[in-house]
Amino acid sequence: MQPSPSRAAAIVLTGGASTRMGRHKPALTVGGRAIVARVIDAVPGWPVVVVGSGARVPEGTRVVSEQPPGGGPVAGIAAGWAALTDGSYAAELGPDGPDVVVVLAGDLPFLTRDHLEALVAAADGGVAVTVSTSGPNWLCSAWPAQLLRSRLAAVGAPAGVSVRRLLGDVPRVETPDRHDIATDVDTPEELEAARRRVDGQ
Repeated sequence: MQPSPSRAAAIVLTGGASTRMGRHKPALTVGGRAIVARVIDAVPGWPVVVVGSGARVPEGTRVVSEQPPGGGPVAGIAAGWAALTDGSYAAELGPDGPDVVVVLAGDLPFLTRDHLEALVAAADGGVAVTVSTSGPNWLCSAWPAQLLRSRLAAVGAPAGVSVRRLLGDVPRVETPDRHDIATDVDTPEELEAARRRVDGQ
């Protein structure tokens, strides 16, 4: 039996250095809206925790920091997991927290609710990862909550840990992304391409 989307939650990571862009990527605007806001807009009403910078994050969205700040994506995932399971979301998720946790980079301007729901539905015993024309995107994935809990415990202190190490040998389920909606924006050229893509829709 697959988990209900009503017991899903999302972690959005905004703590990256944005070195290739030269500016904080999630706060940049595509289609008249900050990219991080577009990511959060795609989440289908689930609890959301943003980990890292709160710049341009919609009002009312919980923002926490990874420890140490800038400690990398696994440190961000660990901080998001702690926030989702500290009792703050008991009314929405129940006392045991979410069944599935969607992990998202904060620089994905084309995400859709349909795709996130498909990820949650696919996360049945393994990590559902988005696979587009450029390959898998592990920062657009859905984890069964107990699997995420066990892997975070296994890696110990999360600062500087790679996503590859967090994954270990867990089962993986590929979720196709034939329209490249999980395309990220890393460079000024990619930002301009994203803006042209939105203008042409």
